[in-house]
Amino acid sequence: MSTTTAMCTSFKAEVAQALHNFTAGTGNAFKMALIKVAPTGTYDATTTNYSNLTGNADEVSGPGYTATGAALTCVTPVTSGTTAYWTFSPNPSWTSATFSATACLIYNVTSGGNSVSTHDFGGTQQVSNGTFTVVMPTADANNAILRIQ
Repeated sequence: MSTTTAMCTSFKAEVAQALHNFTAGTGNAFKMALIKVAPTGTYDATTTNYSNLTGNADEVSGPGYTATGAALTCVTPVTSGTTAYWTFSPNPSWTSATFSATACLIYNVTSGGNSVSTHDFGGTQQVSNGTFTVVMPTADANNAILRIQ
């Protein structure tokens, strides 16, 4: 099916319910799971949980990739003007890897896999016996991977 870059609608409600804590060092645990080429499911604002990905068998598999994805290290959210934004550092990567991916899902491990956001890579990204790195955008009010405006 397809993936669209979006903040998950369920996440927006869960933020208001204080189910996600992005505070560096003391917040929840988050991960990035990669989505395979030609997934059978659709991943967008309606995605609610990491189980959506595994239920459709749409997570990447291959040498160097471990199911559930890579752990993300939170950078405490900040504001600029009327926008709150945050990111993860360093960039998640998989070494000695051989696989292809078209998108990713960021989700909260602590909350039982609740989805945060989906991100389309704009095409197939592949690695062959190398390092696959997802480069996070600049952490500012206009570009950060997660923004509430």
